[in-house]
Amino acid sequence: MRLPLICALMLSAAPAALMAAPIERPATVTAVTLFAQGAQVTRTVEIPAGAGTAEFLIPGLPDGTDAATLRVSGEGVQIGAVTLIDGRAPSAAPTDSPALIAARDRVAQLTAALADKTDAVAAIRAEAQAARAEAAFLEGASTQGTPATGLADLAKTVGQGVLDAERRAIAAEARARTADVALEPDRQALERAKLDLAALEHPARASDSLLVEASGKGRLTITTFVADAGWSPAYDLRLDGAGGKLGIERFATVHQASGEDWPEVALTLSTARPAEQTAASDLPEELVHSGPPMPAAPAPMAMRKADAVMLAAASEADTLTPELQGETLVYRYGAPVRIRDGVEALRLKLDALSAPVTEVAQAVPRLDSVAYRQIEGRNDGEEPLLPGPANLFVGDAMVGTAEVPLVAAGDKFSFGFGAIDGLRLKRIVPQASEGDRGLIAKSNARVEMAQISVENLTGRNWPVRLIDRVPYSEQDALKVSWKADPAPTETDWHDRRGVLAWSFDLPAGQSRQIALTTTIGWPAGEVLQ
Repeated sequence: MRLPLICALMLSAAPAALMAAPIERPATVTAVTLFAQGAQVTRTVEIPAGAGTAEFLIPGLPDGTDAATLRVSGEGVQIGAVTLIDGRAPSAAPTDSPALIAARDRVAQLTAALADKTDAVAAIRAEAQAARAEAAFLEGASTQGTPATGLADLAKTVGQGVLDAERRAIAAEARARTADVALEPDRQALERAKLDLAALEHPARASDSLLVEASGKGRLTITTFVADAGWSPAYDLRLDGAGGKLGIERFATVHQASGEDWPEVALTLSTARPAEQTAASDLPEELVHSGPPMPAAPAPMAMRKADAVMLAAASEADTLTPELQGETLVYRYGAPVRIRDGVEALRLKLDALSAPVTEVAQAVPRLDSVAYRQIEGRNDGEEPLLPGPANLFVGDAMVGTAEVPLVAAGDKFSFGFGAIDGLRLKRIVPQASEGDRGLIAKSNARVEMAQISVENLTGRNWPVRLIDRVPYSEQDALKVSWKADPAPTETDWHDRRGVLAWSFDLPAGQSRQIALTTTIGWPAGEVLQ
C-alpha cells in the first residue's frame, strides 16, 4: 500500500480556522472529454447553504489522481485550501451514526468481558505464586534449636510441605495456561471489533479523496485527467454503384480503464492530443567539414540505386504517424452515455455523410489475376476524415475492410472495394525461359516483349484502368526505351517514374490486348544490376 500522499494545491488568503470534522459530499461525474489518448473528467459537487466556512470531504476520485492536472473551481462558492488525499481519509461529520455507535458499544463490551477473564487468569497465577512462596519459605526455615532426635521428623515435615506447595503451584499454572488459551477467541473478537470501528471512524478507500475548504452556497466543479482512456474513429463505407454515391457512416470506438464507471455523462470527442508533442521540434545546427575521401563499403549485388532510394523512403515512413493540421475538432455526442470501467471497445454512432464517387476497375496484370473495384472521390465537407478502420459494403454485402487515412477537407480519397472475379488479367512473356523469343538477352542488351490482356466475363460494362511499368535509368550510359501498342493514356502515373496507365471502357464479353516492348542497353564490359 502506498504511503498517504497529501498535496496542498491552493491556499486561501485568509488563515484557516479550527474546524469540526469535514462534511462529506458526493461528487457526480457529469461530463467527459475524450482525446485520442487520455480523458478529462468533470465532476460537480453541490455545497449547501448554512455551513459557513467548512471543510468538505469529497470521496471517490480514481486512485492515483494526478495533482498536477487537478483543477477546482466554484460557482457561488469561495474556495480556500484544496488537499488531495491518497490513503485513509479523515473522519467525516457526523461521527455518531447508528453503525458507529454500535461498533463502539461492541468494542466496549468485548473489552470488559476480556478484562474479567484476564483477571481470573491472573488470580490463578497468583495461587501459583503463593504456593511457590510457601515452598521457598519452608526450604529456608531455620533448624537451629531443634533437638537432634527431632531433626528427622522436621525434615520430613518440611519436605512434605514443599512438595505440596510445588504441586499446588504446578496445578495453578496449568489452570492459568488453559484459561489463557481459552481467551484467544475473545482477543480475536475484540481485534475485529476495533478494526470495524476504525474503518467507520477513518474509512480507508480504494480511491483518492479531496478535502476542500469552502464557504457559500453553490457548486464546485472538479476536473481531472485520466491517462488510461481514449477514442478512435471507425467507419462503415457503403457503395451505391448505380447512384455513384459513397455513404460514410462514422463511429467512435471508446475505451477507458480509469477505475470508475462514468454513468450517463455528457460526452465530447476531441481530436486534440494533450498526451503527445505540443511544440515544434528543435532543429539543431548542421556542421560540415571536408577531408580525404573514405573508401565506400561495397553495396550488395542486388542493391540498385533506385532500390536504395525506395528502402530509405520506407524506413522514414515507418517513423511517421498521421497528424491533424489546423484547428482542433470537437464532436459532442447528442445523448448522455454510460461508459463502464474496463470497457475495451464501446462503439458509438456519430453521423452519416455522403460523397459522389467514380468507380473504376483497376487492373495490375504484372501482380494480379483479376481486377479490383476502385472508388475515387473528394472530401467536400468542412472537416477531415480522421484515420481509422472501416468495413466496406457494396449494397448490403460486406466485401472487406480497409484503413481510412487522414483525408483533409477538399482532399481526394481512394478505396479498394474488392476483387471483380469476372475481369480476368494475363501478362505473358512468350517463351521467356528460352530467351529466343519474348525475352532476348545479349551481352550488353535485353529486350522484353510482353503481351497483356484483360477479359470482361461479367454481365456489365466496366471502365478499366490497366497499370504496368517499364524500368527507368538515371545513368547516361544505361539506355532504356520502350513502345506500347496501343500507347498508354498516362506515363509516370501518379508521379511514379516508369509507371504506365491505360484507361478504357471494356464492354461485357469483350477483351483488350496491349503489346509492350522494353529495350535496355548498357556499355560493353558492364553488367545489368
